[in-house]
Amino acid sequence: MNRQTIPAFEMSQVGRESLRREGFVVTSLIDSVLNDPRRLRPHYHNFFQMMLLRGKGKVMHDFRDDQVSGLTLFFLSPGQVHTIRPRRDFNGITVSFTQGFFDHRAAPPSALFELPFFFTTEISPLLKIPRGDAFRIGEVFAEMQREFNAAEPNTAEVLRAWLRILFARVLRLSGKNQPLANPSRQSVLVRQFHLAVERGFRRERALADYAREFGVTANHLNDVVRAETGRSAGSIVRQRRLLDAQRLLSHSDLTVSEIGYQTGFPDPSYFGRFFRREMGQTPAEFRIRIREKYHSKTR
Repeated sequence: MNRQTIPAFEMSQVGRESLRREGFVVTSLIDSVLNDPRRLRPHYHNFFQMMLLRGKGKVMHDFRDDQVSGLTLFFLSPGQVHTIRPRRDFNGITVSFTQGFFDHRAAPPSALFELPFFFTTEISPLLKIPRGDAFRIGEVFAEMQREFNAAEPNTAEVLRAWLRILFARVLRLSGKNQPLANPSRQSVLVRQFHLAVERGFRRERALADYAREFGVTANHLNDVVRAETGRSAGSIVRQRRLLDAQRLLSHSDLTVSEIGYQTGFPDPSYFGRFFRREMGQTPAEFRIRIREKYHSKTR
């Protein structure tokens, strides 16, 4: 059976090849789409991406549609299915980079995993930029664009520095820098839990296994997570596994059974019951609906 799937796209083929090989590209949204109109269709990447969007349009990220206007930052983690439906006079700048480029020679774990806007289901990947902060955010994107286009000696180091400056300014803007600078024990535990889920959600793990990793009881972990997020620890694990299953059903050719195994379920029937309970439909029904929804709009 020849299935129509949501594709994975590589970085735009612009700029100096050596920088692309290192894992970094900056391009205008218009140029990116003109060079490859398929980017207006639902797709995903195996790298990180940030878009500074100007104007009105619709953004789809992991099966959620949001309207944007004015100046908006859009953060994308690897594997996140997304697309943009621009309106008239909609434009922006896209920065794409790999974890390897950002980390370079830094020892693990990657600082990217400490940023609240990547690999999270708790914070929206869309950040509205107030008018008073537009210049300070916009100038970083403009500097990265100029540096990338010039491709002078040590450009990669300069670009890494601008990425860190951007993240610092966004943390300040979003009000997340103070909690990160002086976090409570509860907020640290919740962040550690999120990162542990991100690393291990494809394995069948009980809540007690996560709790043991942090030296607390399962009840304490659940109480802290619920107090900080309004959700149980178990629901966060389930939603992360569900999101992974949704992504695979949308953009892979794996069978439903294979997706169940890959997302950590011991047998296909268990996966099917889980998916139906969470989504109100079978994995096969979801696959048909989501592909019809997004492919019919892009033909």
